[in-house]
Amino acid sequence: MKNITIIIPARNEEASLKKLLKKFKLYKKFYNEIIVIDGQSSDKTVEIAKSNNCRVIKQKSLGYGAAIVKGVKAVKTKYFIIFDADGSKDPIYLDRFYKKLKKDKTEIVYAERYGVGAGSLDDTVITHIGNRIFTIVGKIFFNLKLNDILHTFFLCEVKKFKQIDFEFKDFSFCVEFPIKAKRNNLSCSYIPTIEKKRYDGIPKVRSFVDGVKILTGMIILFFKR
Repeated sequence: MKNITIIIPARNEEASLKKLLKKFKLYKKFYNEIIVIDGQSSDKTVEIAKSNNCRVIKQKSLGYGAAIVKGVKAVKTKYFIIFDADGSKDPIYLDRFYKKLKKDKTEIVYAERYGVGAGSLDDTVITHIGNRIFTIVGKIFFNLKLNDILHTFFLCEVKKFKQIDFEFKDFSFCVEFPIKAKRNNLSCSYIPTIEKKRYDGIPKVRSFVDGVKILTGMIILFFKR
């Protein structure tokens, strides 16, 4: 079953990362390796990652999207999955990801927080409304079937990911990936998930500022067909 690498972008997430990596030990049979992409942390994030046998890659060009792209370049397995260092994405879904991949024989499996059997314990009113708006825009202007465009929780074939030319280094990557995956004709399927509250620390997403960047990114992508 093993042919999966876990990628975790992290910046100053020592408290949450320690708890998350402890939980990952319960699901070791579902993955080969964990790569932590360190965004120039000033706390013990790197120390905690190394003490838990993770491969640490230093990030020179900051940004959530930049971290993911850098991480995938270092992957040696056939597939990878993105997890956030705050613990909101639960390792309990590793088995479900893999089974869905093999059953549907798709190149991507997206996790969704909306729909039957899904939900979020970490959503605020602002983030919920924003996500619904961006998801609707994705459906109308990009013909996406995805019900949760901002939830960057997916399993993907490494080779297919590397075929995509990404341009956004920040949280605009969240919409850039599904839009460009669609344009590159990557097959996909979906699983419902429950997003947990972050374990600890300060959220890195700035709802309004990053929301504007994401909307700007979608406009750019629309006119770059």
